Amino acid sequence: MCGIAGFNWEDKDKIRQLADLLSHRGPEQQGYHVADGISLGHKRLCILDLSEKGTQPIYNEDGSVCIVYNGETYNFAELRKELETFGRRFVSKTDTEVVLHGYEQWGTDVLKKMNGQFALCIHDKNQNRLILARDRLGIKPLYYYNKDGRFIFGSELKVLLKSDIEKTIDSRSLNHYMLFGYVPSGCSILQDVKQLPPAHYLVFDLNENRIQCRERFWRLQYDKSSEVADDEMVLRIRELLDTSVRRRLISDVPLGAFLSGGVDSSILVAIMRKYVKELRTFSIKFDYADFNESSWAQIVSQKFDTIHHEIAFNAGDVCDLIPNLVHFYDEPFADYSMIPTYLVSKVARDYVTVSLSGAGGDELFGGYPRYTEFPILKKLNHMPFALKRAADLAIRTTNLLLKNDKLNKLRCFLADPLDDTYLYLMLFSYMFRDTGEQVSRLDEFSEFSRYFCHGDDMTNLMCFDLNEYLPADLFTKEDRASMAVSLETRVPFLDHELVEYAATLPTTAKIRNREKKYILKKAYENDLPKEILQRKKQGFGVPLVHYFRDELKDFAYRTIFEFDEYEYYDKSEIRKYWDRHQAKRSDYSRIFWTIIMFNLWHREWLK
Repeated sequence: MCGIAGFNWEDKDKIRQLADLLSHRGPEQQGYHVADGISLGHKRLCILDLSEKGTQPIYNEDGSVCIVYNGETYNFAELRKELETFGRRFVSKTDTEVVLHGYEQWGTDVLKKMNGQFALCIHDKNQNRLILARDRLGIKPLYYYNKDGRFIFGSELKVLLKSDIEKTIDSRSLNHYMLFGYVPSGCSILQDVKQLPPAHYLVFDLNENRIQCRERFWRLQYDKSSEVADDEMVLRIRELLDTSVRRRLISDVPLGAFLSGGVDSSILVAIMRKYVKELRTFSIKFDYADFNESSWAQIVSQKFDTIHHEIAFNAGDVCDLIPNLVHFYDEPFADYSMIPTYLVSKVARDYVTVSLSGAGGDELFGGYPRYTEFPILKKLNHMPFALKRAADLAIRTTNLLLKNDKLNKLRCFLADPLDDTYLYLMLFSYMFRDTGEQVSRLDEFSEFSRYFCHGDDMTNLMCFDLNEYLPADLFTKEDRASMAVSLETRVPFLDHELVEYAATLPTTAKIRNREKKYILKKAYENDLPKEILQRKKQGFGVPLVHYFRDELKDFAYRTIFEFDEYEYYDKSEIRKYWDRHQAKRSDYSRIFWTIIMFNLWHREWLK
């Protein structure tokens, strides 16, 4: 991948300074356009056409249109052939030049023709405008600032943080972060900085120094589902996923795959093995058995005869890593699977430049435990008042002995009836573990109800996850971790043609008899070992629950309780959590990690 940055005035030194902040995203080539009242910068990680012809910005024949591009267009060869029939000529073998000439031929409709992951800026000199665009699922990031006639954009927030703008914390984003561990899609932690939403483009008019329009170019439809025979679904899923993987094997540099031993990454390895002669796979293991997936990865590696690389890490490695995380995750981010994601990316980069990832399979085919938990909690929440009182009394009585934090969270669902949006956000959050917590904290996120408009619960939950959780959390995690070490990751499950097909499948095919990802597993039941198909889902975790009681206890305590630069949270309340965590009565490691990452981010980026 690459890094892009730009603004609506000419300043050669400034654009170099901002682009240099993105050197990790593209350490091999760089280029600038400082003219026509704008400044554009590009840092390139060479994947296709490693020659100097691929250096960006790339221009059309008369120099009236130029592009800076971060991403891959996997169907660029087909688009190039189509464009050649219109007389378009090419001087490089890059996909970027195809997008450039595609814009000349079709305008912004070229975005509808592209199959890929991307964030881009096109300068159209004749119309004196900038066009910014982001891929359908939001795989690649793109931030922008537009105030007082200044328009600035960049691949990462650090471009804006170093652009002499006012750095005011956005209270809604902060609240969302504290509840869920990430900033909501389309927003940033700063009040005046936004992310271009997935599947959108915007046009900035350079004559009037304003955003002329911001339009959506693709929308996923869930309302076309119909009953189809299992065999037909299996054949279509295998066809689409095979095509998607083959598209993502196009590369002029070495590539491999992350391998956790879960269903999704194992399926990708099974498909890749048909096309890659010497396939390298990568996994890590931690120093606590309950967070170690290495044995599952070994089973898959042996099955498909991959060259497997497995590296062990411990608490000391994690502690050494944290300053790097704060730098590369230049916005508060607290999904602590960022740690293993960064570590496995670091291992992979020693051998390959591109790695395929299994992200997206859970959102498409119903892989999360919360998809089966939600209907039960919904029934509890809508029970008659008398039954709720009896259930609450039973839980409180049981918990006098067990002191189980999960039972406390269950009690929260026995309060007054709530609509589905609030119920899911409560379940989704790692807060709401005490009946004293105010549900009103969720009021400013009531707009998420737009995702809960379909005919069944599961579709609503997957719609929310695909539009919010996937781009704002999972892609943020994977993009920053991999780009920190100059590794490109590709996500075959998020090929938009596969996504569109999965959206038409009945929910009974995705979860059947409480078996999650039923139809996906059935599609590959003859390819994967049975123990992989039948294993319980295990998140890409890290043993912080143990570290915060032992190896990293002092570090965590200092960072949380001896930090006095602001007062965004109640330390007395957090102290209660700390004591319960140390007594092994509860696991509050996610809350501690959320505060630690915010404090360290605040110290590095807002000083």
